[in-house]
Amino acid sequence: MADARVAETAALFDRSAAYYDRVNTVICMGADLRWRRWAARRALAAVPAREPPASGAGKFPAPHVLDAFGGTGLVALELARRGADVTLADVSPGMMRIARGRAERRGLSLDLVATDLTSHPAGELPGAPYDAITLAFGLRYVDDPAELLRGLGAALAPGGALVVLEAVVPRGGLVAALAGAYFFDVAPWVGALLAGRGELYAQLTSTVRALGGAAEVLAHVRAAGLLTQERRLFAGGVVAGVVARPASGMVTSPASI
Repeated sequence: MADARVAETAALFDRSAAYYDRVNTVICMGADLRWRRWAARRALAAVPAREPPASGAGKFPAPHVLDAFGGTGLVALELARRGADVTLADVSPGMMRIARGRAERRGLSLDLVATDLTSHPAGELPGAPYDAITLAFGLRYVDDPAELLRGLGAALAPGGALVVLEAVVPRGGLVAALAGAYFFDVAPWVGALLAGRGELYAQLTSTVRALGGAAEVLAHVRAAGLLTQERRLFAGGVVAGVVARPASGMVTSPASI
């Protein structure tokens, strides 16, 4: 991502941080929280089994998870609540301040890193490699999705998994058409009305259209050298969820989009 675009995106999310989650939850009718919980559950379920500690050595070490493009910390906090040691990386200091405040109020710990993961590889972050990585609603903002996914895959520990959750263009059938009409026409209008500005929601729809549908997300996953273990569609096909691993860490699980 070019430096000017990174700065512009960070500034946009800084301005939106105070109301971002509240408005999203309204326009998604609360479903966004369920999608993020799915991502956290799948990330932790994919963590490789650990050797039991030596007698008297204490508890199993917590799984180390990176929440890439983690924003206000909704996925990261769910991971931490479930016992993970979480690093949250994002370009927006304003969004991360929200995440920090939430973590402090809930008595949870997050390691916050302000960085652009398109120019600063995840494998170079403190604590890499990671047992699992989550990427929720960030893929559409990058110029080269496959390159980002390739870098995240390279930051995984052996056997680790990458969980991607992203808004996509729904395709096929009446339900998809209705879901698309709501997402691209109604939701941005409601979001702009509630937030008092429409720039964020205009960018939302334009970046989703540029990314494409679930098939395009899967194509980026394949181009990154990752193999899909699980795939899901939510909300009539407006949101796609993918669990992927490097080929050496593949575990077969039947699923379909």
